[in-house]
Amino acid sequence: MRWPRRLRSAGNHRVPLFESALFVVFVFLLASPVANDSPNVVALRAKRAQDFVDQLRAVFPITEPIQIAVVVYHPLVFSVQPMDIRKDRFLLSMELGFFLTLKDDELRAALAHELGHVWIYTHYPFLQTERLANMIGQRAADRASFERLYSRLWAYEGSSGVPIDDLLGPSLEGPYPARPAANETRP
Repeated sequence: MRWPRRLRSAGNHRVPLFESALFVVFVFLLASPVANDSPNVVALRAKRAQDFVDQLRAVFPITEPIQIAVVVYHPLVFSVQPMDIRKDRFLLSMELGFFLTLKDDELRAALAHELGHVWIYTHYPFLQTERLANMIGQRAADRASFERLYSRLWAYEGSSGVPIDDLLGPSLEGPYPARPAANETRP
């Protein structure tokens, strides 16, 4: 069986104006916002994050003001940087998609980590590491929150992550090596 050949000419490639208009109307009729109150949710969560930042500044203590910004995309997902040349104010940027997935304890851990970077920067800038920022952050947020935060981050990024002790330091919980009794001698 031979299939009929469709003849095409240069004039047949354009879509008539009427069909284009119908398509646009159809798209607009079916389009609906993901959430009617999403800007309000973002504003409320951002306010909550700023409240956490202000609380954490007192815990560490950090005197420099830290402003938060929720952005659509950030290559580091969360980051902090000086806002001006004097480096006496900081901007903490958070990627919207990841930010909205965090529970309060995870958000507090993420912010504590970033303020750990600020603390290091304002005290010992040459010691800047992820592990040290986490260790400082654990003064204000528990290790379990950091572990959940990193699990969520790795799932969000689609990565396998790294050993958690490399990021958080060794856990102080769990089984410890057996200590010899006071009357025992070591081999």
